[in-house]
Amino acid sequence: TRGGRRIAAIETLPSHAESITLVTITYAPTVILNGVKSLSYAANMQATRLARAAGGDEALLVTPGGIVLEAPTSTLFWVSAGGALRTTAVEVGVLASITRDRLIESLDIELGEFPLQDVLDSSEAFLASTLREVQAVSRVDQNSLPSVPGTRTLEAAERFRAIVETELG
Repeated sequence: TRGGRRIAAIETLPSHAESITLVTITYAPTVILNGVKSLSYAANMQATRLARAAGGDEALLVTPGGIVLEAPTSTLFWVSAGGALRTTAVEVGVLASITRDRLIESLDIELGEFPLQDVLDSSEAFLASTLREVQAVSRVDQNSLPSVPGTRTLEAAERFRAIVETELG
């Protein structure tokens, strides 16, 4: 948790498919709630419902100006056309999650404010969260990604598993 405490789950974690498809949903973050992990996920769950109605598995939140944010309960990472592993900087309006932070600490990741086209031009992408861990993205809107899962996705999954084993050790 944010306070550094560990919580043990007593039920089996949900299984996830090897890859997931994303549908972009326009979302205007508010500076009042930026960085707040609250108990109300109403907007996030509505974004997921809209994405599923459009034929995807999950939403990819994008600002009205076309800047990539995150998935409703996961961080998006992608490999740019130039080969850099990227994710959105928290200053843009995304949550600084523990899983995100652990991956940033253990991998060479470029943080910034990136347009959606950067993700659409990527060779591979993945979502990361506590429950999801690392899950490859196979498609964003109608754009299929060429590497599913790609080498950077597999590397991130391996690193994250090692981090969990070390921290829970």
